[in-house]
Amino acid sequence: MSSMRKVLWFAGYVWALPVTIPGLMLAMLFARLESVDEEGILHFVVEPGGPLAWYVRHFNIAAFTLGAVVIYSGADGPRQVRLVRHERVHVMHTLVLGPLFLPLYGLASLWQLAHGRDPYRDNWFEVRARAAEGLGYRALRLVR
Repeated sequence: MSSMRKVLWFAGYVWALPVTIPGLMLAMLFARLESVDEEGILHFVVEPGGPLAWYVRHFNIAAFTLGAVVIYSGADGPRQVRLVRHERVHVMHTLVLGPLFLPLYGLASLWQLAHGRDPYRDNWFEVRARAAEGLGYRALRLVR
């Protein structure tokens, strides 16, 4: 990785801290660290029996991202390539948009709802993340 690329990654992580810190706190309370990838993304798996386990089960959530923290509902989550690719795109969204990501995500959902579309499936951020699911790692690096 070039020096400039490292500086940009670092700046993205700093910019995303207001979203990453609550994600890290939630993960530390209700999940276990599964891995940290080469780009510093933290992959957690929900601990069974806790309130977060109930939440992801109740709302049928396979994984979610808060900053550079990805929390998977099941132990196999971090090994599901499509799911990891999908969540990685949300990490990239946060590294670029920082604390603006969460309100912009909400606004994108409200926009879809106001236009009679599905607020999750048609959300601009979800459409982009789903598009990346089938890409190889090299192609995914070009998306960011």
